[in-house]
Amino acid sequence: MSLCPAVLSRRHLVLAAAGTLGLAVVGQTAAPALAAPAEGEDGQWSEEFLTRAETREFFALDAMDEWQEQNAKFIIAVIKGHELDAEAAQITLATAIVEAWLYNYEPAVDLDSGGMFQQRPSMGWGSEAEVRHKKRAVDAFLGLGEHSSCPGLLQAVPHYASGDLGAAAQTVQASAHPERYAEQIPAAKALWDRYADEVEPYTD
Repeated sequence: MSLCPAVLSRRHLVLAAAGTLGLAVVGQTAAPALAAPAEGEDGQWSEEFLTRAETREFFALDAMDEWQEQNAKFIIAVIKGHELDAEAAQITLATAIVEAWLYNYEPAVDLDSGGMFQQRPSMGWGSEAEVRHKKRAVDAFLGLGEHSSCPGLLQAVPHYASGDLGAAAQTVQASAHPERYAEQIPAAKALWDRYADEVEPYTD
């Protein structure tokens, strides 16, 4: 789950008490394939894509289903839309892998946490609908969502690109299992290398 490291403001960091969803990569089993293209005929990400529930289990880099692939591409599209770098994408992707295997989790699987980053409405990440809206969830994680009172990546770790990317994710998430984000940075880098050149920036 994603706790809010700051209670007072985005720039005032206070570590919250621990507790996390504890989703690790499970390499031996892939999620069932789900046929549902994310992009419409006009190439735009649809509202149905941004809000649909996708509760499945397991993540394997080389056996991703269509939903996981589309979610990885969407995260990259949002990162590019904000004109952020590969490191920001890798941190964001690794977090989504650890927290929800690159799915938009619904309903809450741990307390009131939900969405790709297991953000908690009760901790200031936004409403129940907002933490499960992919664009708003990515923006909140980055610290660019006005609906969230929690410090995102850009506030909590402004020099993230020059440091430990896994540690940067942990600073935002305040997880009880801080080591898990670093474990997924190689997979996140592979996803960036795989999709970045083909994905257009998304700014809506």
